[in-house]
Amino acid sequence: MKLFNRAMLIVVLFTASCVTQQKMPKYLEGATNESIDKQTPFPELIIQKNDQLAIQVYSDYIPKEANTDQLYNQPLPGGGGATGGGATASNTSTSGYLVDGEGNIDFPRLGKIHAEGLTKKQLGAEIKKRLTTPVELLKNPTVLIRFQTYKIITLGEFTTPQVLNIPTEKVNIFEAISMAGGITEWGRKDEVKVIREQDGKREMGVVNLSSADVFASPYYYLRQNDILLVDPISDKAKAKDEARTLSRFTFATSIVSTAAVIVSIILSVGRK
Repeated sequence: MKLFNRAMLIVVLFTASCVTQQKMPKYLEGATNESIDKQTPFPELIIQKNDQLAIQVYSDYIPKEANTDQLYNQPLPGGGGATGGGATASNTSTSGYLVDGEGNIDFPRLGKIHAEGLTKKQLGAEIKKRLTTPVELLKNPTVLIRFQTYKIITLGEFTTPQVLNIPTEKVNIFEAISMAGGITEWGRKDEVKVIREQDGKREMGVVNLSSADVFASPYYYLRQNDILLVDPISDKAKAKDEARTLSRFTFATSIVSTAAVIVSIILSVGRK
């Protein structure tokens, strides 16, 4: 009977361990140095609605004159910086310029500027153009733009699914997954979904993290507001039930074994 119980335990252990191993490929499975040595172009980020932009304007000005740059910049936190005679944008604050529902920003003294669909470089060129033509408002202006809201949403089989606030403007899919604690043992590494909004339309791409082809994917580098979704393997519920059954079986077996040892000791002492 004891031999039978041990045999059953081995069978259950083998079955439970094989469920996830057969269904779950590894990261970059079978990848070689040659297969991953690929140039992955980093696409310029496209400005979207509800993005928050930090924009600063600098120019060549004569020190004896007023610093006219301040007329085209938001007030600095703590009260620093001129407000341009009280002319501030209705949808701006010290936290940046919000791209509104129509894709515009409201820039001090320049009015509404369409930003949606442009890169930072293109928006900077448009602001510079308005500062120099038809009237030269600033001399040799320089426009610096940064995204203040760069977030990635992780859902599904992550250890800690959450909204990731990215401090830089460049993040790849492996970095984002790591920031979310990695994919759980039940997650499909070979079928990670990336939901992205472009030009007012949503699209979904599928990335296979077990293949070196991930480096050539247009979803390798993530964009602001991308959603990462990892589905569980189809046998997750079955595997969890088997794991619970195994746990109970192991517990019961340990109790029986312990009782058998105690009985054996008692009988041995009784014979003496």
